[in-house]
Amino acid sequence: MKQNILLCLAGMSPQIITETLYFMTQGGKFKGRLSGAASRSVELRKRQYEKAQDKNFCLRQARAIVSGKIRNQTAFIRRQADTAAVSRDLETLKKLVHKAKTAESIESLLGIEGAASAIYFRLFGKCFELPWKFETRSANPPKNEINALLSLSYTLIYNRLTTNLNLIGFDVYQGFFHQVRNGHAALASDLMEEFRQPIADSLVLRLIRRKLLKITDFTREKGEIRLSAAAQKVFFAEFEAKMNSKRQTDLQGGQNLSYTNIIKYQ
Repeated sequence: MKQNILLCLAGMSPQIITETLYFMTQGGKFKGRLSGAASRSVELRKRQYEKAQDKNFCLRQARAIVSGKIRNQTAFIRRQADTAAVSRDLETLKKLVHKAKTAESIESLLGIEGAASAIYFRLFGKCFELPWKFETRSANPPKNEINALLSLSYTLIYNRLTTNLNLIGFDVYQGFFHQVRNGHAALASDLMEEFRQPIADSLVLRLIRRKLLKITDFTREKGEIRLSAAAQKVFFAEFEAKMNSKRQTDLQGGQNLSYTNIIKYQ
């Protein structure tokens, strides 16, 4: 018990699952685990590595990831914009979904994803009114306040997925669509693609349209865009509310599930 308290004071929160103790940051980032000598995930990881060497399997997964992401982009724009005004763009996105489903290589899927995202973010930027500005997606570093909010939201989803994958026993660094590179949880990046619009993008739009955040809540320090302490509390509270909100799914016989549980099932 004393050890658990010390770990909590160090900024980690313990979670006990069977005989393993897991540690996550307040933002949901997986930090490590304490467990016995035996590993229950050897066979799971073995199968994961085998599948990663199967080009047909990887291509099928990548097709599903990209087509699902574009479908969600299309649905998001259709809800937010004047359908007549963006009908040509919506038709293009529809064609890109078909191309993604029939792509012959992961390289071609990357091009299809890029083309869809260019259309999507151009339309996404039109959802905001001055003084907010958004022309194109910029991540490293984010060049304006909306991009900063998107990056923060995406990071939180990435952390949640990384944690859940670790809890299950997957190797988070071995993906099927995103390339393997040092320090990047490629499998989490694979799975988060179709959660970007329904969770992160819709949250950012809600925060701004409902004036829960103001442009004056942001400051620029050494090239970085930062949220004030008070605005951070608002953001994280709204993010948790979004994760706990429920939607109709085709899981478990069509149950209403929270995004937290949808991510776990995915």
